[in-house]
Amino acid sequence: MIIVLKQGISQQQVEKFSKYLMENNDVTVNSWNGVHSTVLGLLGDTATVDIEKIEAQDIVESVKRVQEPYKKANRKFHPENTVIKVGDAVFGDGSLQLIAGPCSVESEKQMIEIAQKVKTAGANMLRGGAYTPRTYPYSIHG
Repeated sequence: MIIVLKQGISQQQVEKFSKYLMENNDVTVNSWNGVHSTVLGLLGDTATVDIEKIEAQDIVESVKRVQEPYKKANRKFHPENTVIKVGDAVFGDGSLQLIAGPCSVESEKQMIEIAQKVKTAGANMLRGGAYTPRTYPYSIHG
């Protein structure tokens, strides 16, 4: 469930209302403060939450049920792109990033050779899987 609060609401009002929602509805409340409004996201079983009672509060602009899963990543809940910077590489801003590397790392020499080839091929990040030798006592390979 998403609750959009009216403009000009103080942080103290947001905290008090969030506490009320959590105590009376057995939900977790996440708060996002935007430029024009504050949005509260209710996580948990919101089926019994009384929307009309929430909409009647002076500080509430609107209330929307979200039926889709993954509410923390849902575009209705978080409309902006998530942008992550790793070194000089930026993910989520629309640019293309290439990551390449071996399925299993077997030696330092192997990784250096592959890193050089990956860079020459145009990738800007290197990845490698963990190598577990057959003799390792906890190996799934037995």
